[in-house]
Amino acid sequence: MNLSSILGIAAALLVLLVSVFTSTSNSKIFLDPHGILIVIGGTAAAGMLCFPIKTYLRVLTVLKNKILGNYALRYDTVINELVDLAKGMRDNADYARNKAKSVNTPFLKDALELMNLGGISEESLDEILLKRAETYSKRYDHDAVVIKALSKFPPAFGLMGTTLGMISLLQQLGGKDAQKFLGVSMALGLVATFYGIVLANLVFIPIAENLTAVNKEDETVRAIVIDGLRLIRKKEHPKMVEEYLKSYLLPHERSSLKTGAAAAKA
Repeated sequence: MNLSSILGIAAALLVLLVSVFTSTSNSKIFLDPHGILIVIGGTAAAGMLCFPIKTYLRVLTVLKNKILGNYALRYDTVINELVDLAKGMRDNADYARNKAKSVNTPFLKDALELMNLGGISEESLDEILLKRAETYSKRYDHDAVVIKALSKFPPAFGLMGTTLGMISLLQQLGGKDAQKFLGVSMALGLVATFYGIVLANLVFIPIAENLTAVNKEDETVRAIVIDGLRLIRKKEHPKMVEEYLKSYLLPHERSSLKTGAAAAKA
């Protein structure tokens, strides 16, 4: 599991629960079904008007794999796999064919399968890999855009729920004992706004930012794969391959990178 995301979810729930239970003596007021229905139902309805159902299914898969799953492919993993290929292919032309199924980097596995097909020139192979890398980036960016678009709706529907509550409250002001219910009615009316703010700022916006950050890391990994395979095809020395690929990283990232024997022991 992605530890950072799990800790983030736990922290968000803790903040929400502490806020709810310490802000009022009657926390059950936050269970108002009308406010929850308006915010969640309204957001779902507006989202379906914006995007097709299949988009949501793909986004859910991405969320499971990249946020809740073990998406965090370390840079040392992909660099070590490429250095291992550089070593193996210097002595054995079939090393890439035998290694393709055991690599852990999805884009590298895809690239090796493409190489093993044969009949594709080196220039064409680079063009295909660049196009595939660009396609991945566009699709993942679109998924983040979908989540960001959804984050606009909960506060708006929360305000709508609050407005409906205020209309109902004002309608009852002329009735008997209206003052007794004034505070309670106003509190219930604001619950919808509360849920709208929570849903937008503790769910949709953080998830969208997470997806954007993950996509940037994936772009770096895909660039490492493309350059690494280009160097391997040129029969560059494995040490040259390793140091060139480390150039994608900052100095402190390079110093903490586990490669070679250190990575094997980890």
